Amino acid sequence: MKLSTLAVSNIKRNFKKYVMYFFSLSFSVFTTYTFFALTQNEIVLMASDYDMRYRSLLRTFAVIILVFVLFFLINSNKSFIKARKKEISTYSLFGMTNGRIGKLLFLENFIVGIVAIVIGIGAGIFFSKLMVMILLDIAFASFVGNVEFSISPNAAYITALIFIGIFSIISLSGLRVINKFELVDLFKASKVSEGRTKGSTLVLILSLIITGSGYYLALNPDPFKIVNLSIPILLLVIIGTYLFFWGGLPKVLNLIKINKNSYYRKTNLISVSSFSHRIKSIGAVMATITILSAVATTAVATGYTLYSNIQNNVYETLGFDLHFSANDEKVVDNVRNIFKKHGNKIIHEFTGQIYTCLPSVEVSEDTNSYFEKGENKYFKVYSQSLYNKFISISKTINKPLDVKSGEVLYLRYRNPISNRDTENDVIGKELIFTDKKLTITSFETLPMLTSGSDHTIVINDEDFDHLLKSKDITNINPNGQPNYKETVFMYKNALRSPDLHNELNGILSENTASFKIAYNLYNDSLQTFGLVCFIGFFMGAVFILMTASLLYFKQIMAAEEERHHYKILRKIGMDEATERKVIAKRLMPVFLIPLLVGIIHSIFAMKTADTVVFTQMILSSNSYIKVLMYSSVMYGIYAIVYSIFYFITKSQYLRIVK
Repeated sequence: MKLSTLAVSNIKRNFKKYVMYFFSLSFSVFTTYTFFALTQNEIVLMASDYDMRYRSLLRTFAVIILVFVLFFLINSNKSFIKARKKEISTYSLFGMTNGRIGKLLFLENFIVGIVAIVIGIGAGIFFSKLMVMILLDIAFASFVGNVEFSISPNAAYITALIFIGIFSIISLSGLRVINKFELVDLFKASKVSEGRTKGSTLVLILSLIITGSGYYLALNPDPFKIVNLSIPILLLVIIGTYLFFWGGLPKVLNLIKINKNSYYRKTNLISVSSFSHRIKSIGAVMATITILSAVATTAVATGYTLYSNIQNNVYETLGFDLHFSANDEKVVDNVRNIFKKHGNKIIHEFTGQIYTCLPSVEVSEDTNSYFEKGENKYFKVYSQSLYNKFISISKTINKPLDVKSGEVLYLRYRNPISNRDTENDVIGKELIFTDKKLTITSFETLPMLTSGSDHTIVINDEDFDHLLKSKDITNINPNGQPNYKETVFMYKNALRSPDLHNELNGILSENTASFKIAYNLYNDSLQTFGLVCFIGFFMGAVFILMTASLLYFKQIMAAEEERHHYKILRKIGMDEATERKVIAKRLMPVFLIPLLVGIIHSIFAMKTADTVVFTQMILSSNSYIKVLMYSSVMYGIYAIVYSIFYFITKSQYLRIVK
């Protein structure tokens, strides 16, 4: 019989066992092709304002997926070889040389790889239009036009070349296995015990202390310290995880065995013993899958959280749909005409005069202050009533103020990383005018009204009128020209209508001192966070499918080796219902423990992300609660996928042992 014929025959015979492995492999090829194809899609490139950033992001994540695929294939191939040692020894027994056996294994792996490549790239080509439409809908609000079906030969060539190289390297590893073992070793491989470990109380406690230390550091509220501690946190959690699965979990299982009342109850003895017998070989894999699960869930949850908060972040940054500074009344008239031309209804419109002042600030000689001694910088100043008018029509969480006479509210651009120190510097400082002193008593973040000046303050209306009369406050700039007026608009469909906003951009860029449009920031944020969310979804899907597939395949290989155990148990009276319970309990911890520990890791990782990133985007009393709400959606999806694989594995396991 030809080797190619035998290889195809072996693949057909074992296909049911490897179907999930094959599906995961094909999906990874599909994702890699999709990423490479999207970097060359003309429609997406035309819609993107940041094509280089867009290309580099997709290519980076494609490389990450390829590295993960390599890990998946190496571990899967080890299980393949181990499960088939007896079969390999049979070939050798009947006279097949090591060289021909190696070629057979190479052909089998290579054929499976080529088929996966063809199906993955074929699916990528078939769904290419859909993928482009999804990406455009998620990340490019400004795109208007039709999406045509397209094929990227270059992406297909690169994807095929990379995966052929990977499959070739993995397939050649079969030759090493053949040359490493003697015939008798291969023939008795399935009967060789994996060895048992009772674990270690010291290792269990040490793993919990190390992991807990990583968690403790992750809870640090200082963003700067979190950034500096990111590597130690990562190392502590990874080391603690591996120690737990290496020596901690076996100890937990041993403690369960010591508890006779629980251990000998119903089917616990068989299921715990069976799982404990395998923990030495699968512990490292479970630890790796736990870490990868934490990375995948954190990446997907972060992308989803960022994407879900784009609109809120836009309005907490800008406050209004449109904000510009100008002195020419014709600009306002032209803006109104543009809205009328496009049939877009104006909800609110307001114009306020910008005032400035130049007070003296008392700064101590021996302290570093936010206000530099002797500085000569103008303050932008709002009366309480003018400030409250702007706030009343804005879309921020800020509320109207009641500033008492003699007091000052200091406004600062929102930046939680630096605002903590800034607030401490400015509170209590006195602003000295010609015949009046005002004290800064409160501090608030408000991005959209702080532009155009290093310092921005809000004072009581009576104080404002007094300082205006004394000419300490003026609407004339140092050059003797009138200060600009600030105009804001709120209108319908503010985050849509690209044609309207293109026209607004054109007229405002030519006739205003500065302008900000919510649509521009929204579109820019979509292109960044929408792309991250899109990539994160596919990367997470690849991680989830492959980690779950690896667990599935490990357990299916174990079922082949444990088949005779269940045969003996049936002979001594174990019925079918009991067998099902034993197998369910035997497999449950294999899927459940990496899932739960991975989610716990991710929860603390999301806390660090909240400290460094999300507190700037989710302005609420406890942004972390909202972060967890968004993250829980991803955790739920992850749990559902793992549950599906668990039930598929249980069904296949039952079929094999029978």
